[in-house]
Amino acid sequence: MDFDVIVVGAGYGGATCAALLAEEGLRVCLVDKNPRPGGKAMTIAKDGYRYELWPIAGGPSEGSRVHELAGVLGLEAEIRFSMPEQAGHFRYVRPDGSVVAAPLSARPSADPAAAARLPALLGAGEEESAAMLGAAATILTMPEDQIAALDDVDMLSWLRGFGLAGPLLAHQLTVLNLLFVVPVDRLPASEAIRTLRDFYAGGAGRYHVKGYAHPVEAAVDHLVRKGGEYRSRTRVDGITSVEGGFAVTAGEDELRARAVVSNAGIQPTVLKLVGPEAFPPDYVERVRALEPSLAFVGIRYFVDAPVLGDAMVLQFSDESWWDSERFARAEAGEWPDHPLLFVVVPSLYDPDLAPDPGHQVILAGTMCSPDPQSPMNEAAVERVDREMLWTWPDLEGHVTRREVFTSTNVAAASRDAVVPGQGGECIGLAQVIGQCGRTKPDARSPLPGLYFVGCDAGGYGCGTHQATDSGFNVAALVAGDLARV
Repeated sequence: MDFDVIVVGAGYGGATCAALLAEEGLRVCLVDKNPRPGGKAMTIAKDGYRYELWPIAGGPSEGSRVHELAGVLGLEAEIRFSMPEQAGHFRYVRPDGSVVAAPLSARPSADPAAAARLPALLGAGEEESAAMLGAAATILTMPEDQIAALDDVDMLSWLRGFGLAGPLLAHQLTVLNLLFVVPVDRLPASEAIRTLRDFYAGGAGRYHVKGYAHPVEAAVDHLVRKGGEYRSRTRVDGITSVEGGFAVTAGEDELRARAVVSNAGIQPTVLKLVGPEAFPPDYVERVRALEPSLAFVGIRYFVDAPVLGDAMVLQFSDESWWDSERFARAEAGEWPDHPLLFVVVPSLYDPDLAPDPGHQVILAGTMCSPDPQSPMNEAAVERVDREMLWTWPDLEGHVTRREVFTSTNVAAASRDAVVPGQGGECIGLAQVIGQCGRTKPDARSPLPGLYFVGCDAGGYGCGTHQATDSGFNVAALVAGDLARV
């Protein structure tokens, strides 16, 4: 065999898994179709800027799995974190159109009382404040067995059980939409509580010096230093089971390994790269029926002046959070006056990411259908532009270039679409009831030696934290399994 393990896809999950396996002394090859690593969180370089394809900031800020990865690989000096005490703002648009702003710190340790001040800042009354603090206390103290019992309870119902209402309910539900990119009435309370507990303790709004994908880039460099191989711009077209392992068709080559770890998504791997005939029919049916997360689409604004003073902004209203009914209405063209708006300015985290201190790339987006063919894409981009210009009227006069990103662009940069209506999803598989906790797909496939890593299997949490958690867990599985063979 050429390698012990071939990892397909250099997103956070794949790169973490590959680097950890190389650290264990295994012969690893990491293959990715893109020119640079990072997957959905890729940082690109253009015209002197470094930025992501869409707005990305991580959590938890302190004590994340990415911090752990830097420590395990000995890369603390290379992987540096930007966690401003004043990371940005929550902006609540009241029903009368006025706006209330509340500061957002990326580091709770810098201001432990910040969360307790949020209700008053958003204009909540004593009763609402007490309800929110009661929910937070329950999240922080709930035993794991009680959390696990909530796999089939949706987070919207669970939160409403505390009597949350008004701006605090809108705030909590909009944050959950942003973290998981699914309707809140489909989100399992178990998944949400575990993640919120991490965020309450560790904060949110983390970014990485040199670009959000820099930890992935550093992990890939570490892999190569450990004797592993990294092949960029190499599309994997097939994975075939052979005696002693697998043959992987990668570009013009056929690579062989004892095990394959796929960060290409469970559906593309099973239904396309390997083929459904290699799996039990009931497993194929289950995989085909899995749902994607929603998409996140919007606009990249290149501006010639420091229009925004905050590195991250989350703007919301009472109507901005989506459950299934609200999503269906938006899909039919009935959008709220003020939809969820998430904005990140990378150069305000790291000034070296812009060619000039007075210039910015502003990444702004909102939720959308994951279907690359959905007309909702165009409508979402229009709403983002409208909301940005309403919020920052000076923006229009400083825009030198606009770049639109839709679920079509997301699909092109990440997983292949193999099921109708999918491909442009923001995270991967949706973290919805029936796909989380005890019902989350197993990281081990029914085909011995084939594993899944990333946000589809093996971890918990939101976005890149979940992918990195999966990378740790799946690396341990693979190393253990190979040692027993």
